[in-house]
Amino acid sequence: MHCLPDTNPYIDDPELERRLAYAFEKIAPDHYRVAPVPSDLLRLYGGMALSQCLAAARLTVPQDKVAHSLHAYFLQPGLIDRPVEFAVTRESDGRTFANRTVRMTQDGAPILNLMASFKAPEPSGRHGFPMPDVPEPEGLTSLAELVAQYGDRLPERHRPFWRRRQQIDWRPIGMFPFDERDVRPATRSFWFRLNDTIDGPLDVHQRLLAYASDLHIFHTALGPLGIGWANDFLQSSSLDHAIWFHDDFRVDEWMLYAMDSPAATDALALGRGNIFRRDGTLVATVSQQGLARMLDQKREGKL
Repeated sequence: MHCLPDTNPYIDDPELERRLAYAFEKIAPDHYRVAPVPSDLLRLYGGMALSQCLAAARLTVPQDKVAHSLHAYFLQPGLIDRPVEFAVTRESDGRTFANRTVRMTQDGAPILNLMASFKAPEPSGRHGFPMPDVPEPEGLTSLAELVAQYGDRLPERHRPFWRRRQQIDWRPIGMFPFDERDVRPATRSFWFRLNDTIDGPLDVHQRLLAYASDLHIFHTALGPLGIGWANDFLQSSSLDHAIWFHDDFRVDEWMLYAMDSPAATDALALGRGNIFRRDGTLVATVSQQGLARMLDQKREGKL
């Protein structure tokens, strides 16, 4: 499911765009509205919806608790030129945990349902997967450069999304296929970081990580199917999304997003990802299932 704070062609200040995207107007107890952020996208971006829902839940949780997981279902695409509303339900408030449900709507229609759990920190034992051995980000080509090199071969319907001004510097490790039809491994990795410095507590970095986590994970599942994400006959949409937060991090410092896809069947594809700080600490785990349906080319009048 793809208002992004980094897609607005009419505002040149990324910080202002972020403030607009998280400018919650309280319209009733635990009920908020956010005005549309001007954009030339075709629909609301799923990562922005996730990020806004997590931020709305955070508004109702005591500051001594930190998000440790979220689970969301995308219900239908949203419009970019209409406000969105967030109704938060306080499911539970305990000494250690607090749980919230957020229902995101637009003109009364459901867009996304999200549940988030928050926890008070405590000392404990720990372990985590080791970070893969990959090249450092400084020697890699940015995704923005690769998109520019691909030029007008990119289908017109994808251009507003991929040619937007980037707030996040994505650097793919290895090939970044656009519409290649070769079968590829069910793995891919990216270094990424926000282009700006963010002064804010961990919850600000968590909501921005949620925003970033939606972008590439589902596409990982297309490689073994021999489908490029820019294929004109691919009908795709994010269906659900989950994140588990394990440790502190900053989105304005380099992190590695290592992804794989364990399965794809029945036009559904599953992606998974581990996100590491540059020092090798595992800070988050992500999963997402999406629709990967190939349309009939003859029916579409292409053959």
